[in-house]
Amino acid sequence: MAKSKRVIELMIAINQRKKFTARELADEFEVSIRTIMRDLQVLSELGVPLYTEYGPHGGYRVLRERQLPPITFSEQEAVAIFFAYQSLQHYGALPFAEESITALNKFYYYLPDDTKSKIDKMKQRVVFWTPKRQAPTPYLQSLLDAALQQQPMQILYDSKDGANQRTIQPIGVYSYNGYWYCPGYCFWKERYLLFRIDRVLSAEAAADGHRTVDLSGFSIMDWFKPPEEQPVIADEHIQIEAVLTSDGVRRCQWEAWNHTDMEVHEDGTGTVRMCIRPNEVDYFASYFLGFGPEVKVNQPAQLVELMQNLVAKMAQLYAPPK
Repeated sequence: MAKSKRVIELMIAINQRKKFTARELADEFEVSIRTIMRDLQVLSELGVPLYTEYGPHGGYRVLRERQLPPITFSEQEAVAIFFAYQSLQHYGALPFAEESITALNKFYYYLPDDTKSKIDKMKQRVVFWTPKRQAPTPYLQSLLDAALQQQPMQILYDSKDGANQRTIQPIGVYSYNGYWYCPGYCFWKERYLLFRIDRVLSAEAAADGHRTVDLSGFSIMDWFKPPEEQPVIADEHIQIEAVLTSDGVRRCQWEAWNHTDMEVHEDGTGTVRMCIRPNEVDYFASYFLGFGPEVKVNQPAQLVELMQNLVAKMAQLYAPPK
């Protein structure tokens, strides 16, 4: 086997194990221990973070910041990957933000000049735009790490009732319309809630031994399913029914969130039937009011009454002076 090919395969092999010895690698690659030692020295000079442990039970370990083996791409794949990174450029905050910048710079630097030229031209014609929000999200990475480890977090959250301490267990994080959100189980309210991450004023790991909930079978994509289809949420559901004009249907179809439960009639009008959680009633009252006369909510009565109260307040606000 050629040395260059063996070094690449050696890099793949050591990335797949936590600990190894030179003898194990020599046997696997059918070369001498001296050859393996030279190859490991090459990998170390290339930046692979190897750690040597001495003694009868010693060997090698790869430190946490591992180097991945080289991967080849076609030109179209390279362009696609570059613009996948570029799609994140308008976000004010990202998990792994610094790493995404360095990865993009490395990737671009080693591209052929003609591929760089093609990408530079496309950058003037293609953009994945999202509103850039000014609100900082210093605990975005911490909440993502907690979701990965199923670790409860004690947070100070700026809710509409003021800042309050609570312990949550994050399901994951997602971005929508320039904001970052974290759905999770709130041990204070004893139900699943959605938190806007820029409103998290502090966050730290909960005390050892704090109760946890098993979220291993609940992915972040499950959060976007209708409540009755979600795998672990057993909250009470509220059924909404709303009738839309043809303009309301077009507006509804244009909105970013999914209206899979909207029925469009032959005349262009439509009916929305969907389930929501009780804590989402306030949000949908404001949302449907934004449609003006293009929507009429028929049920539930709780939502209709709330919208009537909001309309009455708006009428008072815009009433002519006496």
